Amino acid sequence: MEEHTGIGNKIRTVKILGLPLPLYLAVLALTVACMAAGCIPKNLVPAFLVLMVIGEGLNTIGNSVPVVKTYLGGSVICILGAAVIEAAGLLPRQTFETLDYFVNDSGFLIFYIAALITGSLFNIDRNLLIRATVKLLPVAVCSLFVGVLLSGVMGILLGEGFWGGILYVGVPMTSGGMTAGTVPLSSIYSHALGVDAGEILTKMAPATVLGNCVAIVFGALLHNLGKKYPSLTGNGMLVNDGKPVRQMPPMKPTFASLCTGMVIAFAFYQLGALLNRFVTVIPTYAWMIIAVVVIKGFGVMSEELEDAAREWGQFAIKSWTAAALTGIGFTLIDLNTIMATLTPLYLAAVVLIVAVISLTAAILGKLVGFFPLESAIAAGMCTTNMGGSGNVAVLSSAHRMELLPFAQIVTRSCGALMLTIGGVLVSMVS
Repeated sequence: MEEHTGIGNKIRTVKILGLPLPLYLAVLALTVACMAAGCIPKNLVPAFLVLMVIGEGLNTIGNSVPVVKTYLGGSVICILGAAVIEAAGLLPRQTFETLDYFVNDSGFLIFYIAALITGSLFNIDRNLLIRATVKLLPVAVCSLFVGVLLSGVMGILLGEGFWGGILYVGVPMTSGGMTAGTVPLSSIYSHALGVDAGEILTKMAPATVLGNCVAIVFGALLHNLGKKYPSLTGNGMLVNDGKPVRQMPPMKPTFASLCTGMVIAFAFYQLGALLNRFVTVIPTYAWMIIAVVVIKGFGVMSEELEDAAREWGQFAIKSWTAAALTGIGFTLIDLNTIMATLTPLYLAAVVLIVAVISLTAAILGKLVGFFPLESAIAAGMCTTNMGGSGNVAVLSSAHRMELLPFAQIVTRSCGALMLTIGGVLVSMVS
């Protein structure tokens, strides 16, 4: 009797989205009923409700189930759980179209990532940001070089040949995601080879998506490794050079400061979009990062405004990370495409490439004064994920969202580099 009472008390203390468990389950039932009845039109309210309710539920499962919470965690379960629901055909078509529109077309991910970029950049000491970036890009580029060479070797084993492995596995995996990487890469290959771009994209997409999934799982595993071996990690701090780092003051957000921070994030994103209009070779997010770094470096904004930006970023992380990750799983992770291409050897090749890039980044990072685990994530795994959404997914699974500014710098810079290398190589070997 006492055991049953204890379980009952535990259930009563569980809260999801701040709601007691019975009330959360009632809201979940309402959400599922609306999905089944076709009451999820393309607008903000139903899309937000579906992602937040299902996302926080998956997040709670991932952080509660014994073995799952140890090796994967809530972030991975948000992504993979949503992808499984979609692949199994359990998500009604109308709901999928609404979520796809909300996440990818109407800009929910842009809204979320813009908050993260401004918030996390303004949350870093100015000198630390400069010291880290100067060393980080060489580490990432060298790690990529080793990984791409390995993809050529694995291409031979896969029957694609050395150059085929590089062009269709290594380069797509490290090109900065689907929209900014693999899609334009397929167009570049199409021009050089005289083959339909859609056919090439179909061949490259599994490497991009699977590389992203493997990086997410590796992020969760490294988080657990850091718990076992604390000397390997700075718990979110990248630089380990012994130099003092100014600690940012504790945040005391108000409704007014959150509103100010939101406007600052939007303004920086639009500045990036404007600059991209004139220099299109540099993506909007990359311009956004450059703008924030310049503003922060020269101390243009007052501490009060910088605090507002970082408070808004933290609010976004705490409020919408599970929703964003679930949206990524529903709309950007196509398990059916992955399973259609997947063979044990192909999976082993992708896992090995991500592992070697990450290990190289850890070793080189330690040599230049980084914590190995943080270097493996920021300069390694964040080169093999799917751009901005991939960075969010990997860093969430690794519980290292503090690394987002560095991850974005690496992803955008190395993605542009790999697009260039892919274009040169396909012209040489065609």
